[in-house]
Amino acid sequence: GEFVSWAISPSVPSGLAFSTSTGVLSGTPTELLTRSMFTITATNTGGSSIAYINITIVDEVPTIAYSPNDLSMTNNTGSSDLPLLPTITGSGEVVSWAISPAVPSGLAFDNSTGVLSGTPTELLTRSMFTITATNTGGTATAYINITIVDEVPTIAYSPNDLNMTNNTASIDLPLLPTI
Repeated sequence: GEFVSWAISPSVPSGLAFSTSTGVLSGTPTELLTRSMFTITATNTGGSSIAYINITIVDEVPTIAYSPNDLSMTNNTGSSDLPLLPTITGSGEVVSWAISPAVPSGLAFDNSTGVLSGTPTELLTRSMFTITATNTGGTATAYINITIVDEVPTIAYSPNDLNMTNNTASIDLPLLPTI
């Protein structure tokens, strides 16, 4: 026979609708929901029938990017590119961040914000790092390259104005650089 009425318990999440005349679940969810069981009851003059469905609503996975994504830094020197903040596109909320491999000494990656900061204290040939942003819907990925070159040394000579006489040893020699 035909069902006369339909019911669902508990109420469906925001954005979804349940028709009590047809038993159709429709709509677009607008709130997150951990796996939850719903009881659907269909009734006619002969009695009721029950079905169970589980609904899980996960967050959208946003897109992440870093600009610049190719960093060249100098050892023991602050970089104008740092702190480097992520650009997040989309409505999904990032729950956690990670970077792999670990950042070089002196740099720090914030696992709650996705921000790279600090002053490098070790040399590094151009290396790629994978950054992931995770929420209930999954993981978004971005890549950055980091190169850390050595500091350019500063040299000086003292005295820097030499007066010498031909065929005569100078008291200023040997002249050693100060680095």
